[in-house]
This record gives sequence, C-alpha cells and structure tokens, in this order.
Amino acid sequence: MLDGNKISDIKEISKYGKAKGYLLAKRYKLPTYSNFFIVENEDEIRALLDKYKGQEEFCMRSDTQIGNAPIGVGGQNGNRVTIFEYMRKIMKKAEETGTKGVAIIYWNKGKFCPTYETDGCFYLDYRTGQELIIDYIGKGWDGSFLSHGSACHETYIIPWEDILFLDDTNRMRYRKQVISQTQYNELRVERINKLVKNGISREIAEESIPSNYKGMKNDYFRQVADKVIIPMYDSKDLQRHYKEYIPIAQIENGKVLVPEVILPERLRYKEVGEGNEER
Repeated sequence: MLDGNKISDIKEISKYGKAKGYLLAKRYKLPTYSNFFIVENEDEIRALLDKYKGQEEFCMRSDTQIGNAPIGVGGQNGNRVTIFEYMRKIMKKAEETGTKGVAIIYWNKGKFCPTYETDGCFYLDYRTGQELIIDYIGKGWDGSFLSHGSACHETYIIPWEDILFLDDTNRMRYRKQVISQTQYNELRVERINKLVKNGISREIAEESIPSNYKGMKNDYFRQVADKVIIPMYDSKDLQRHYKEYIPIAQIENGKVLVPEVILPERLRYKEVGEGNEER
C-alpha cells in the first residue's frame, strides 16, 4: 500500500498516471483531496480499513502505470463493503488484460460528492506559450466526459498573452462554442440512462441532471480562474518540461476541487479511457 503523504512512497507513486496527476495538484497547492492511498489487493484494503476505522465513505478510481492503457474500470464512490467489490473488478480486468491495475482511494474530510451531484467541470488545456483551451460541462457531469471527449457544453480559447487578464467579466469574448438545447436534451437522456444502468434510481437521476442548460455560472468561473487558471499559468518549472498540461477542476458543493493535472503521457489514451461508471 502506498501513501500519498509519505515522502518515501512518492517515487513509486509517480509511476502511475492519475496518482502522479494528484501529486502535481498538491505540488502547485491547488484545492485537491487531502490524501490518497494506492492499493493492489483485498489484503491491503483490509489493512487500510483497520487503520482508519472511522472512515465510512471513499472515492475510488482505477489506475495503471504510465505507458499502459487504462484497464477500463470507471470511478465510483463507495463504502466499507463496496470498496472490496471495486478492488475485485480491477483485479479481474487486470488479469484479463495482462496489465497491472491498482485502486486509488482518495481521502477527504466529510462526504464525497457523487459525480451526478457535481456542479460542473473544467478541462483546462494549457498549450505552453500558445493558448489555453477550456472545455466545460455543466451540473450533473464530471471530468471523465471531457477527458474522454464524449460530451462538452462550452468551449473557450484564450491566447496565451491574455490569460493573466481573464476573469468572469470578459470570458464571453473568448467563447467559441456552446451547446444547443436540442443537443443538450440528447446528452441528458444518455446521461440519465447511464446512471440508471449503474444503479441510480431514475427519479434521482432526472432530478440531478437539469432539464435546461443555462450556461456556466460566473461565480464558478471566478473561483477556477483565481484558484487554478492563474496559478497554473505561472508554473514555469512545469512548462520547461511539458508543452501541454491539463488540470481538471470540478465544482463540488459550490467549491473547486482539482483531482489531478494530466500530463502528455496520459493523453495518448484519451480516446480509449475508462467507461463513465458512476455511483
């Protein structure tokens, strides 16, 4: 078991794509999870549960070592029972694909926000020295839809020299695309059906996904600009090594959360990635 807060584990953790992305979010002091653990089997999960007897809820994601394709187990929230079921899914997929798969168990105080209760998500694609492309998806969707390219509600393109001056008062001049209500209706039906297939009641699913798309809220954009866009624009050491990097910023309970900063070694699997399997 690897602990995201142990310096001695960082070298090994950095071999995994999503896990390395979390370390980068933490390195740049972005609002992210308080910690995470990487577990490979059920024995390690038992050890984790024995150590943290008061923890009842978990945010779970699958991961593989950088250079390997994702194993195809989507993320979900769970409890002290379903965490074992999730690990078994990963172990089964890993055996089928011949790839080493692990579970990332994210740690936070309080309850985790189910993906269908998020207030929106930003995919912040920095092209160093050129531009920032922002893809946004609204309430009830999470970042996996943007990273997989399966859905997007708004797109903005900001020239590199304008990023420092970007805020909620001038963002509209950079908007290049917005979804029509007809397109949104189609995506909403797909999203609700997917949630129902994964065990969410239709009533909850329909209540969680707004029937009309009303656009991005200025307050959310302002938070993301202040807490993520400007700090990551100033990440000179990262820019020396990478021509592209992508923080994912989700709005959960009205606040920004950055689960990871995606680097190019993860981008090669963007179209192949995991299914959107939320609970």
